[in-house]
Amino acid sequence: MTGGSAGGAEPDRGPLVLKFGGSSFADLDGYARVARYTARRAAEEKRPVVVVVSAMSGTTGRLQKTLDVLADDPPAPVAAMLLTSGETVSVALLAAALDAAGVPALPLTAAGTGLLGEGPADRARLVRADPAVLLSGLEDSPVLVVPGGQAVDSDGQTVMLGRNSSDLSAAAMAAALGAGTCVLFSDVPGVCTADPYLVPAARTLAEISYEGVRRMSRYGAKVVHESAVDWAERGNVRLHCRPFPWSGGAGVEGTLVGEGPEAAAVVAHKSSDVWRFRSGLERRAAARGLLAEGLRTTEFDSVAGTYLVVPAGGRGTAAHLGAGRRHDDLCLITTVGADGRAEHVLVSRADADAEARRCHALLYPDPDPVSAPGPAAAAPVKARSPHSDVLFGSRPVPAAEDGAH
Repeated sequence: MTGGSAGGAEPDRGPLVLKFGGSSFADLDGYARVARYTARRAAEEKRPVVVVVSAMSGTTGRLQKTLDVLADDPPAPVAAMLLTSGETVSVALLAAALDAAGVPALPLTAAGTGLLGEGPADRARLVRADPAVLLSGLEDSPVLVVPGGQAVDSDGQTVMLGRNSSDLSAAAMAAALGAGTCVLFSDVPGVCTADPYLVPAARTLAEISYEGVRRMSRYGAKVVHESAVDWAERGNVRLHCRPFPWSGGAGVEGTLVGEGPEAAAVVAHKSSDVWRFRSGLERRAAARGLLAEGLRTTEFDSVAGTYLVVPAGGRGTAAHLGAGRRHDDLCLITTVGADGRAEHVLVSRADADAEARRCHALLYPDPDPVSAPGPAAAAPVKARSPHSDVLFGSRPVPAAEDGAH
């Protein structure tokens, strides 16, 4: 199998755009594996290749924690300079691995992506993708290696497009270049009906519509960056979500995002904080302020109160949450129906995994209860590449002083 799209070959138009998430680079061998795969695809496709890379797994989080120790609210350009350094390292290492594999590759900085951002430098909004910049690079090399999640502003300064935005970079570049398909590699089989680490019975969807996956993302699922879906849909680019590396087992084909069906899913907001407010007015004010900071939240009411669920660790949140109270013992489980309706339930964090499995079983009953899987194994801790210590040293990042976020 060549790695083409499920159900047939990828449309042979425009350069091939491949994005590799941080899980692909959990160790240095990951760069060699990606280099070999890229070399094979370039030889088979006989067309230019643009490789979008994320930072080594765990790097950006450690950079953020290091920054938090030193400053409560550093200038956005300073934060952007630090937080984008992990992708820069990945660009250089993959270019070196490609060269060692005999593949000429051109490593690029944010200025070479053709992406223009506006807004705060550490959470800018992508407003334009200029294909001329990338096409100029492809005149010099058949393979480009570019940093994910980065753009430049109108002054030519590097800005960050938010956390986990390599998907957005890849989709925008694919749209600008007229690519038919953009391949997004990660550590899961594709777009699933729940987090497969938490729900063993989660199904990998062969196809799903743009709106279907966008809705999952909007309600907190770690699938595809919501803005990436927008850019792909406008550019008529199919997103092919696949695991890397893979063993050839079930789910190897991944998920095609495009003109497919809708789908229901369960989202466990385990990496988000639950805040309770005294009134809907206070909650709405906090949600508006956080959205202006580039953070999308989930608002909901229950018999116990008025709540806002906020991604944990987001910069600039403290100023907007002063009227609320954080409940560290609670976790939100959201069931997203194929019709777009969402149902929310608050449970204790200790019960979150079991509740997610229960909600999923209601959506997708097992036709053979005898063979239904037992309780999920403990979710693995997100891998952190030991080689990210080159940026920090081997000691753990110290805890922040009181008042640091």
